[in-house]
Amino acid sequence: MSKIAEQIEKISQSLSEPTWLLSWRNDKARSAETLPKTLKYGIGILGVLPEGEVSFAQIADYHVDASKGLELHTWKEAVAQEEIASIVEGLLKSEFFPNATDHYGGLGQAVFRSGLVVYAPPSMGEDGVLKEEKLMLDTMVPEGASADLIVVIAKEGARLSLTSALSGGSTSSVFARTLVVLTESDAHVRVTQKQSLHKGTTALFSARGVVAAHSSVLWREVVTGEIRTRSETVNVLVGESARGDIAQGIVACGDARYDVLSSAEHLADHTHSRIRAAGISRDTSKTVYRGMIDMVEGVRAVLGGQEARFLVLSPKAEVDAIPSLDIASKEVQCTHRLSISHIRDTDIFYPKLRGLSDEESRRLFLEGHFAQVFPGEENEEVMINIREELNKKFA
Repeated sequence: MSKIAEQIEKISQSLSEPTWLLSWRNDKARSAETLPKTLKYGIGILGVLPEGEVSFAQIADYHVDASKGLELHTWKEAVAQEEIASIVEGLLKSEFFPNATDHYGGLGQAVFRSGLVVYAPPSMGEDGVLKEEKLMLDTMVPEGASADLIVVIAKEGARLSLTSALSGGSTSSVFARTLVVLTESDAHVRVTQKQSLHKGTTALFSARGVVAAHSSVLWREVVTGEIRTRSETVNVLVGESARGDIAQGIVACGDARYDVLSSAEHLADHTHSRIRAAGISRDTSKTVYRGMIDMVEGVRAVLGGQEARFLVLSPKAEVDAIPSLDIASKEVQCTHRLSISHIRDTDIFYPKLRGLSDEESRRLFLEGHFAQVFPGEENEEVMINIREELNKKFA
């Protein structure tokens, strides 16, 4: 038995997992061995993935604040609960579970030691209207390497707002997270992801929404800090009239290395997707951003769009943005827009006319740059987070 197989068997025994899950972990480990350990594309961000082997032997620390209508289960509890275990088994064995695209992400899926299953049934308010449940998940990333798996099950008619915040880490930390949102019909889930990780931390994220008929999944993400991060966010629209949205704010500074993918897969009629991103890059940071919309053959009345706007604020900062469309059906509408530019004198001309300084005018323009992706009161929490990052980076 190999060292990885022995490690997996010990983990599976400690979590009292069924035999199918042990086999699933071993399959993931074998698949990881075939995946790349370096990335070479775009501007060639070679620092995104860690160097050498990673054991993922540590456990991340969770702090959870949830409204009363939600059921939260640790991974050990979830695989022992009959109804939830059957849903999890069906998801993990299906084509909708996100397969890793690099060695370390695949290894993290094979040897994760902690996880949560969030079970969200529909909740009715006193006025007879379905109400939105709320979950705040704070994760403290340890030194060393850790990996987890989080599954959100939104039952028919459920409404859920999930905020995930990451903190901690160190220059030796590697954190791999797989987060899957699985909806039934007429369920609506909003996920907000933010982070304040230690300089030098490596973070590998794989997020996927599997969106059923008349349901929606919205991802809001702020990527920031002098970290190495590989983030893949995908909405798979499997039911008629499903909707998937992704909104991202990217604040790269120092020696940050970001590799960000946002994607929508349209597998049913009357589906709607929207991908929006705004980013800035300064100092010696490097960002690769990829957007992808996939519309399979035979779908009808489908609408998709992606838009990305980046500002390069320093001579040595680099951004490589790559929009892609894969359209196999004629009865669809799809658009994409991309811009990479600098702040020009005309961009800050009018604020200066009103008496603001150069620095104040630049700050105001940058806030407006992100507000195009996160407009309105419903995004005020995200904009506060972005303003705080801008204040720190441009103080």
